[in-house]
Amino acid sequence: MSKLEPEKRYSYVTGVIEGLAIARYQNDKPDVTGMKCIYDWFHSDAKRQWEVIRTWFERHPDQSPGALLFVLTKKECGA
Repeated sequence: MSKLEPEKRYSYVTGVIEGLAIARYQNDKPDVTGMKCIYDWFHSDAKRQWEVIRTWFERHPDQSPGALLFVLTKKECGA
């Protein structure tokens, strides 16, 4: 994340969220509950979630963004 320009970080994160939601749907289909939970978790209050995500990234600079976002969404929405 530190290699990306600040204005590109948000786009990158939303892409990872999209990927996690689609992967969840592929795992659970035809049930959309998990996918919807991931989307709702992020988009219901994106500004607040962005702060949570940024803080999480700062605390764990040695971990990949995808892995960190997986942990956050798993905490909220299960696996």
